[in-house]
Amino acid sequence: MRPFINWAGSREKDLGVILPLIPKDIETFVDPFVGDGACFLAAEARSYAVADKNQDLVDAWRCIQTNGPRLRALIPELVKVWQNCDPLFEEIRGGLLEVKHSVDSGLFAEYPAKVNAIIRIVDKVPYDELFPTPLPDPFDFTIELRHQAVVALEQMNEDTDDNAASAAFHTAFKAAVFQYLVEVYNKPDSKNTLRTALLVFLMEYVWHDKFIVDAGQFRPEYGGQRVNRRSIEDRIDTILNPVLARKMAVTNIYCQDVFRSFGFPFSKEEGNFLFLDVPKVGPKTLSQAGHKRLATFMRNGTKARWMAICDPNDIIVDLLLYEEPKQICHAIPLGKEIIIMNY
Repeated sequence: MRPFINWAGSREKDLGVILPLIPKDIETFVDPFVGDGACFLAAEARSYAVADKNQDLVDAWRCIQTNGPRLRALIPELVKVWQNCDPLFEEIRGGLLEVKHSVDSGLFAEYPAKVNAIIRIVDKVPYDELFPTPLPDPFDFTIELRHQAVVALEQMNEDTDDNAASAAFHTAFKAAVFQYLVEVYNKPDSKNTLRTALLVFLMEYVWHDKFIVDAGQFRPEYGGQRVNRRSIEDRIDTILNPVLARKMAVTNIYCQDVFRSFGFPFSKEEGNFLFLDVPKVGPKTLSQAGHKRLATFMRNGTKARWMAICDPNDIIVDLLLYEEPKQICHAIPLGKEIIIMNY
């Protein structure tokens, strides 16, 4: 079962190494850095406790847990939007190329003339055909499409052939849809189910899988031509999977940092299992003091079995493997990282 969302730092590609190392007799599987939940979704336990500091992501997990049917209906509607982009773009592609040729010939040399020529073409896109489910403020999309198309034209020159120009305008069209849906996501009156559907959709097409927040709002960048043909069909398969519904029924979800998670009994009890995908030391991740605190808990604060995936250059590795008194730990490489286990 794939993760339901595209998320930076996913362990999906590493499951072939990680899963065989996870114990089979787990009471509660605890993941305080859950992210897209690749290992949580693949592991087997009697119950689960997952957490993350990202409120948007946690809201999405909770929506899947409590409002699955509506979510499962909304996401395919967003897939239709993406599918509608291509035929509707084809209807205006010729007109956009004509504008480009006119600019090359000097007919629309002045900026206002170029803008007006673009507006006459892109305003022909029928909003109702592109968005079968009405969303707030259709005019916002029109403004965004005008902007993206003008920017694309401004970046061309006489050496830009028709194929390259067509690809640039196509990307501008999809970027306009993407940015419009970002605005819908950020509206305070957007319901959580719609926001979750939008988050799943938008994260599939972001630049470098990055969740970017600016001034408290989600502000991702569109991934460009490399994601124009991408599909979220397999994400829908996960959300529709009855196995996911059964797993979520025995899962507690928290929005909090790792240290608050360690305050719960399930992080300390024998028979449970902690999966710790430890963030590298950094100003936006976990400080060096945080690594030391985490290592202290793992060495002395829990009877549970744990697995930690770490950067071998971070201090936590020395604290877990070499600090006196030495404890029995096993370590194996995972690419440029290291897996450490206390069992």
